[in-house]
Amino acid sequence: MTTTEICESIGDVPRTTLYRHIKILLEHNILSVVSEQKIRGSLERTLSLNVTEIAKHNTLENATKTAFAFLMNKYMTFQNYFNSQKSDPAKDKIFLNNKILMATDEEFDQFLSELRDLFIKYNFEYSEGRRARDISIVSAPGEK
Repeated sequence: MTTTEICESIGDVPRTTLYRHIKILLEHNILSVVSEQKIRGSLERTLSLNVTEIAKHNTLENATKTAFAFLMNKYMTFQNYFNSQKSDPAKDKIFLNNKILMATDEEFDQFLSELRDLFIKYNFEYSEGRRARDISIVSAPGEK
């Protein structure tokens, strides 16, 4: 994906902010430059995720820290929201839900496939009247 395509697909974030974040991701080897092409005097880069670098940090040893960071991020999001003078959970459709599913591995794989399809179906482009909805899903270990 080119930097221009990234900016177009995330239309609600200023270009300068995206370029700054892209630079940070490149510096930390999370993104890599696949190709460069001169377009009207500017250098257009095609970028790719550096899956190898990401996989280095996705280890069993880091799993607890990763889960904690994820959950603390959600906690801070809720804390900031509820400390805001503008928080209106009913209007903003804020909810928490927990459900234990009884499923075989095959049934759970089917569930995850259908869930992925729902995310694809409802992953709309930014446009007037739409706002970001932060949906987080955690599959935690069940008790044996």
